[in-house]
Amino acid sequence: MSERAKSCYLRSNSDSLTTIYLPDSTPIFIGRSPETNITDTKCSRQQVRLCADYLKHTVSVQQVGIRACGINGFKTQKDIRSIVKHNDYLEILYGKHIYQIEFNPPPKEKNNQKFVRKRSYDSEDESLSIDTTNSFKIRKIEDECNAIIQETINTNDYSKNEQDNEELNSTASTSKGNGIDNNKTKAIDCWEENKKLLIYTSSNVQNRTKIAAYDMDGTLIKTKSGLVFPKNCNDWQLLFPEVPKKLKQLYENGYKVVIFTNQGALGIDKVKLLDFKIKTERVVQKLGIPIQVFVSIGKDIYRKPAPGMWNELVNYKNGGLNIDKSNSFYVGDAAGRRKNWAPGKKKDHSKVDRLMAINIGLLFQTPEEHFLGHKIVPYVLPTFDPKALLKDDNICHPTDAKITSKKQEIIVLIGCPASGKSHFVKLYLNEYDHINRDTLGSWQKCISAMEQSLIQGKSVVIDNTNPDPASRERYIVVAKKYNIPVRCFLMTTSTEHAKHNNKFRELVDSSHAKITDIIINSYMKNYIPPTLEEGFTELVKINFVPRFFSEKDKELYEMYLLEN
Repeated sequence: MSERAKSCYLRSNSDSLTTIYLPDSTPIFIGRSPETNITDTKCSRQQVRLCADYLKHTVSVQQVGIRACGINGFKTQKDIRSIVKHNDYLEILYGKHIYQIEFNPPPKEKNNQKFVRKRSYDSEDESLSIDTTNSFKIRKIEDECNAIIQETINTNDYSKNEQDNEELNSTASTSKGNGIDNNKTKAIDCWEENKKLLIYTSSNVQNRTKIAAYDMDGTLIKTKSGLVFPKNCNDWQLLFPEVPKKLKQLYENGYKVVIFTNQGALGIDKVKLLDFKIKTERVVQKLGIPIQVFVSIGKDIYRKPAPGMWNELVNYKNGGLNIDKSNSFYVGDAAGRRKNWAPGKKKDHSKVDRLMAINIGLLFQTPEEHFLGHKIVPYVLPTFDPKALLKDDNICHPTDAKITSKKQEIIVLIGCPASGKSHFVKLYLNEYDHINRDTLGSWQKCISAMEQSLIQGKSVVIDNTNPDPASRERYIVVAKKYNIPVRCFLMTTSTEHAKHNNKFRELVDSSHAKITDIIINSYMKNYIPPTLEEGFTELVKINFVPRFFSEKDKELYEMYLLEN
């Protein structure tokens, strides 16, 4: 008996038709609908009733609509159920909207099949064979009886299959990160998913110490259409003919082949999850070796260049085996190459693949270097290097100037969002009354709170962005009213540094209010440097000096986090 199928789909060679999933032992109706993309008014909304049997690798087909469907070129009759198998063809309307039945894994082939008719359905003239051992017109009474018998068989077999799956999952969770059964082979295809990360493990993947890691789009595959983004799950082809051979050689040489891919469109439902899964499975099948695929669907620690997907592999998805970084590598097309890095080539859309390799300490190559043996071409790294920042002796202290005063005063902070103003206040100005618009809600309330503190004889610090003279003047006016000196503390944090701080904060503190790059860029556009002529008694430049709660946080901060 063939292995029970894990899934069943209706697939079409037509780009206009979507792939349809058929659950096990669950009748569904398909026809004219947004789910199929069939808009033909001659097709009923409930044109055909389908019910897949994963144990037998068959699908029962019952025409419900007025007009005939087609099965392998034969017309159906209304309300008469027929049985089709793996690779058989279903026409939702006779001669139109053609799908092929696909079980995964497919049933084992039998050598005693008899064939009576062939019909071409696609441009490659692939012939369709019809198995005459099953009649296409089965009397309803026979079908109903068989369905009752089969339901009993399915229930018993399903329970056994669920038990087997539970044992497999139990073994996997027991060995998770603890080194047990390190070289265990996963014998079935498996999808694991949450709101942040998808992981696909194809059958027979082996845990190994050497990792050959790849980006997917633009590295292993490209679109057939020539578009930047694929128009559907069928719009892909191998990037180079050499790709499968290279990966097979690496696999045979003891490498575990892994894919790390950012797919943010999945997180916002711009791409259908089912379509992406189908595409991924087909890509892996085309490459011809066992592969594990990590898919980031959000903007969090799993999204490249952040190391989350790599850490998931290291900590949980390699059977506890320590990875030999010196003999591992990462290949990707987002490499920071300049315009015309090859004749007529555009500059790379980002640097995330190269930056991820730097972050995790792997050798990096572009697809052209890796698969075609091309020489290394010039590339550009981000202007802000967080690791170099922490080694800069010039920012070991926030400033050489005197930070606090024994006399009552007002300090007006100036700096873009995420430049470190509030961080500086908490560390060095905690004795001052802290006036912040984010907390109070408006500059008018800030002025009111400021005056109350001054009347009580307290010093205050205005922790707002204050990008221009007009926003700063309102506080200087109050200072003059009470005859209290006002100093200006100017954050020296660059735009890229502020964006890095913002991203780091998002990754380690999900409760913090999110700030977009648009807000930071808008500040810099409107920024006018302060002068003493505005009424300040002193201008003090403040360096942002990070402090960390753990070594893990420090390690993350030193990595490239921006998608430059």
